Amino acid sequence: MKAIVVVDYQNDYVVGPMSTRFTQLIEGNICKRIEETLADRGDLYFVIDAFSEDYLYTEEGKRIPINHCIMGTPGAELYGRMNDYLKKGHLIRKQTHGCAEILGKLKIYDVIEVCGVETNTDVLANAIIARTANPNAKVIVRQNCVASRDSLLAEEAVDIMKSLGIDVI
Repeated sequence: MKAIVVVDYQNDYVVGPMSTRFTQLIEGNICKRIEETLADRGDLYFVIDAFSEDYLYTEEGKRIPINHCIMGTPGAELYGRMNDYLKKGHLIRKQTHGCAEILGKLKIYDVIEVCGVETNTDVLANAIIARTANPNAKVIVRQNCVASRDSLLAEEAVDIMKSLGIDVI
């Protein structure tokens, strides 16, 4: 069985305060991977940030002091064409980089693909969770399906993922 996990592809990351010039460019690549996964009868998960208005006072907010993905705001909604797939997948909200809830769900998959933003935080954390969920699964991160605000840290995250047995293509 196969799953694709789309991490934080939300308005605030693509066109809002957390965006970069690269985040919009990966949308078509992510859609292609979703289509292929669904055609193979795989499962789709959207793992998204869902912060409350006191985000800046949380531990993460103190380290990343940019208000974003506040529940109930347009910035917290999925971006663009991801909305076309929402009814075909599962939406899971999280309040930090990694999503503890996805751990149990990913145990049944032989192939787990992780894509989205930020490569060096949320993608990395959820790829590690995927590796942890099923140590024998093939975990894949495609570089043309991820983006980050910090390219140096993104490169380092790629090296870390490779060292953990995650296939970075």
